[in-house]
Amino acid sequence: MMLEGISGKRDEPDGQLEQLLMKVVKVMIFDHQPLPELDALPLAQLRLLWTVYYLDDATMKTFSDRLYVSQSTVTQLAERLVKRGLVERNHDLHDRRVVRLKVSATARAILAHAAERQHQTIAQVWEHLDEAHHEGVLNALEVLLAAAQEVKQGDNFEPTERTLPCGESSTSQLENTQPVVDLLSRRIRGSGKN
Repeated sequence: MMLEGISGKRDEPDGQLEQLLMKVVKVMIFDHQPLPELDALPLAQLRLLWTVYYLDDATMKTFSDRLYVSQSTVTQLAERLVKRGLVERNHDLHDRRVVRLKVSATARAILAHAAERQHQTIAQVWEHLDEAHHEGVLNALEVLLAAAQEVKQGDNFEPTERTLPCGESSTSQLENTQPVVDLLSRRIRGSGKN
């Protein structure tokens, strides 16, 4: 299935950009057979599960704020994940009214495996590129990111530091998780079928 640009003309620069971005995202992010344990979850639960994975032991209010949903919605989603054995609910040591969520050992292993598969794909693509292209690819993506951020000024989208596939970044994981969580939670189910 080929996606056309918003203008409806794939041969115009914005249509070409949209088409290329969609293809890159599809190949690098969505063309994995989903893990059955994650594929069985409704997207709202999957989104919360990934968020708990990245913000382990945070409060229900933190998850509510992060996901832009009510605390009662987080409570309902968390209850379903607790019943599946994927999330643990604990009371804060200093204030018993405060509830914290933590991924279970089972969920941590599943999500770590999913994250590692994604990391491996990106690393393989990176290694497949000629070294001469590395800097150009990163520079082009940084220019595109800066333009997107200028256009989307009001969004809660923080700039990220350059991170190579196998490298470390000094940017806090906490600050940059939500876009990744949302992307992962919106993956195409049953990918590989067109």
